Amino acid sequence: MALVTGRDCDLTVGAKAYTNVVNSFELSFDSDTQTYQTLGGPVAVGGSESGTLSITFAYDSTATDSLFDALWTAADAGTNVQYVATVGGSKFTGEAVPKRPNASATAGEVSEVSVDLTLSGMPVKAAVQAAPASTK
Repeated sequence: MALVTGRDCDLTVGAKAYTNVVNSFELSFDSDTQTYQTLGGPVAVGGSESGTLSITFAYDSTATDSLFDALWTAADAGTNVQYVATVGGSKFTGEAVPKRPNASATAGEVSEVSVDLTLSGMPVKAAVQAAPASTK
């Protein structure tokens, strides 16, 4: 079993990597099951599936390439955001419906923002490409 630490996680929204402000993220999935009664007893089959990208990050509004501002602007425009979520050796790419993040502050602490974005379709999972070996 591979151990995944914070150093192994990377989140890109649009074309910008936000490793400097993202504290954590999670891709989570829900699926509905349908149960049918048959002569042989109940049978369950898969139904619809949905997902969420939950992000917790430092409040970075007005900073150059701000994640807060990128999500806010996408919500204003009504355009989905492209994301790449890398966890250890797996890379997930897809689109999420933007949502305005909340703004909050606590005196003496780094202000953190949490937002849950509904996925627009299921992400594509791929293996992370290893960096080429050095030729030195």
